Order: sequence, then structure tokens, then C-alpha cells
Amino acid sequence: MYLYLSSYLIGNQGNKLADLARGKTALLVSNALDFSNDSARLKSGREREITRLAELGIPSEPLDLRDYFASQHALSDKLTEAGMLWVVGGNTFLLRKAMHLSGLDQLIHDKVDDDHFLYGGYSAGVCVLSASLRGIHLADMPEAQSVGYEHPAIWEGLGIIDYYIVPHYRCNHFESESMEAVVDFYRDHNLSYQTISDGEVIIEETHHSEQVGAGDAEEAV
Repeated sequence: MYLYLSSYLIGNQGNKLADLARGKTALLVSNALDFSNDSARLKSGREREITRLAELGIPSEPLDLRDYFASQHALSDKLTEAGMLWVVGGNTFLLRKAMHLSGLDQLIHDKVDDDHFLYGGYSAGVCVLSASLRGIHLADMPEAQSVGYEHPAIWEGLGIIDYYIVPHYRCNHFESESMEAVVDFYRDHNLSYQTISDGEVIIEETHHSEQVGAGDAEEAV
């Protein structure tokens, strides 16, 4: 599985994203924003994402994980057919719940050795890939809720990458200041991390041998 991990929006490697996404359809996951009741703003945000992906030649369609909370099995074929996820920012803890309740977390694990699958996203969409959500809780609200999310906060991340990503680092994003505390947390707990400022992107390929268990990170914390 290829990973395209941006701090904010598409970032400065759009041409590379277009190459990796060739022949794929991006499933646009914006469940990290489910805490908001501003339907007009949410719709505008989805349209913005679809337009920016289209400018790179990447067709996309919204994927609301809430539609699969009661029918997880239906998501597998859709994911395989599309070949790509584009997961936007918001609240990392809500996103993690949505991935769990829809079964997307396990499906992503199943794609780790699939060289044709692409996981792309930014902010919460990349923070959720680490082994734990501890640290990012200093910038996000673990207690965030929304209709259909009556589930305790999940502190274990997906464990797809073996380090922690600190987005919006020392830039003009409104969350940038809070990321200093996140960095301090990772330093204090001797956890490997990488900072990225808005515009910056990490691109890598992952395999099962590179995964880290959530339990390892929990012990470290």
C-alpha cells in the first residue's frame, strides 16, 4: 500500500499523487468532521476536495462511513473497486471511531501488502495511522461526539506506520501552536515522530513487516 500523507490539503506533491492515483477513484472520507452541524460548510468542503482532486485528474466520490456502521461487509468490495482513499482532517478521535464502527480499520490493514492500493489524506487522516492517538489528544478532543458515535474514545491508532506525525507544524494553521505540546509529548515519552508543515507531504510504501502494534505504543506511553 502506498501512503500519501499531507499536513493540509493536497500539499506540494500533487503530481506524485496524480501518478499514484492513476486508474483509481478516490473515496472521500470526511467523517473526522462529523462533529459539525453546519451542513452548508460541510458540503462546500466536500466539493472543494472533489474539485482539487479532479484538477489532478483523480475522479472521486464521497464515502460516508456512517452508512456502513450496520453493514460492514458491504464496504470491502467498494474499497477494492475504487483502489484509493482520501481521508480529510478534523477530529482524529471521531475518525478513529468511524473507521472502527464501519470496519474500515480492518480493511485498511488487509490492504497493507496491496501494491495497487493508495491511502492518502491529511491532518487527522494521517495521525490516525500511528499506533496510538496519545499525543495528538493535546490538539484534538477525545470526547468529541456525534449522532451514531455512542462509543468510548479509542486510543489505539491503526498502527500502519511506526512513528507519529505532527501536522501543521510551525505554520499559519490555527492548530499550529497546539502542535508544540504534541511534539513535547513525543519527546518526553521517547517516541519517534516526524513534523510536517502545511504544504509538506510524506510518501512511502508500507508492508505488514513494517507495522507496529498499538500495544507497543501504549506501553511506551
